[in-house]
Amino acid sequence: MIEPRKNFTIRLSDEEREQAEYDAKANNMKLSDYVRYLITHGGRVDTTLAYDRRNLISQISGLCNNYNQMTRTANGCGYVFDSTMRTGNHLHEQIKDLLQEVVNSWQ
Repeated sequence: MIEPRKNFTIRLSDEEREQAEYDAKANNMKLSDYVRYLITHGGRVDTTLAYDRRNLISQISGLCNNYNQMTRTANGCGYVFDSTMRTGNHLHEQIKDLLQEVVNSWQ
């Protein structure tokens, strides 16, 4: 015996509904069949990406703050020690590496 289907409601904006209707029509499907197909074949959303992205951006922000503080101090003194320059270069490299990691994770 075939199990009866059950109904449920989803709320969409006008734009989202129009997009779903357009996509269903483009695939020669009824809207309900199209949504059912997306649910069964669409895969899962990786929610860890948002957390990882937020963590990387937080790290970049902290490094940039350190870099700005060091630059402000160096400008106030009128001179920069070699060790300060090395630290600045190291921070700059860390920032570049983290930004590259963010770019790679967004792709």
